[in-house]
Amino acid sequence: MKWIVLAVAVALVGAVMFSRMAAPKGYEKLAMSVDEMKATGALIVDIRTPQEWKDTGVIAGAKLVTFGDADGFLKAVGKDLTDGRPLILVCRSGNRSSSAAAALAGKIPNRIISANGGMSAAIAAGYQTVRPSK
Repeated sequence: MKWIVLAVAVALVGAVMFSRMAAPKGYEKLAMSVDEMKATGALIVDIRTPQEWKDTGVIAGAKLVTFGDADGFLKAVGKDLTDGRPLILVCRSGNRSSSAAAALAGKIPNRIISANGGMSAAIAAGYQTVRPSK
């Protein structure tokens, strides 16, 4: 009986440790439609390059700031986050936004979301982009 209890305890500890390793801390990866993004009241930031914005268009109302590093990015958008709203990062596919979210995690108290699938998913779902203002 002791061995069964010990085995269950080890399995539970292992499961908790694995879940902590598998899930990134400080941000989330979520597949969201543009309507869902906007419904959160979040600051939506398209972190792609100006050429990418021109090539595909952008989400209406999104802030356009190419992500180079966490400190430079926060200088560009920090004042827009002082109200505590979430930050949603969008790139082409979700890879760069995930890396950016990881770099920002712990630097701001806001909820950080990496848009899984990025602009490719939004466009594939039928979202009609607008021309960038930059």
